[in-house]
Amino acid sequence: MCARVACPAWSSGPSTSPLDIAGNAAVTFADILQNLRQYDDEPFNGQAPTIYVADPWAPSSDATVEWSGEKGGIPFGRKPVLFHLISVRDALQFFGAEYDELLAQGEVEGMCRKLATHISARNAARVRRDV
Repeated sequence: MCARVACPAWSSGPSTSPLDIAGNAAVTFADILQNLRQYDDEPFNGQAPTIYVADPWAPSSDATVEWSGEKGGIPFGRKPVLFHLISVRDALQFFGAEYDELLAQGEVEGMCRKLATHISARNAARVRRDV
C-alpha cells in the first residue's frame, strides 16, 4: 500500500511529456520505492524509467517516475525541483534480492535513506575523479 495515495499508476512507454503517475495526488520517495517493480520497464530509444526526488531526498520528499535519457536531466517546470536520482532498473539492482524482504519488514523509510546515501556517495566519487 502507498503511504498517501492509492498505488501510483504507471503509463508504459517513453514520452516527451512527463508521466502522470498519480493524477493530482502527491507522491513521495517512499511511495515510489514501495512500488518500484510497477515502474520497471525496458529502456527504449535511450530512455528509461527514472526516479526523480526533491531535496532532501527523505522518505517524505516529493517524487515521481518519468522516462528520461540515460544521461539524466530533470523534469522541466516542476515545483519543488525534482532531481534525477537513479533509473528504476538500477535501483532494483542496487537492492537486489533484499528488496522484497525489506518491503515485507516495513523498511521503506530505511530503503529511502540507504538509496539516497548510495547515490550521494556515488556522486561524490564522480566529483573527486573529475577534479
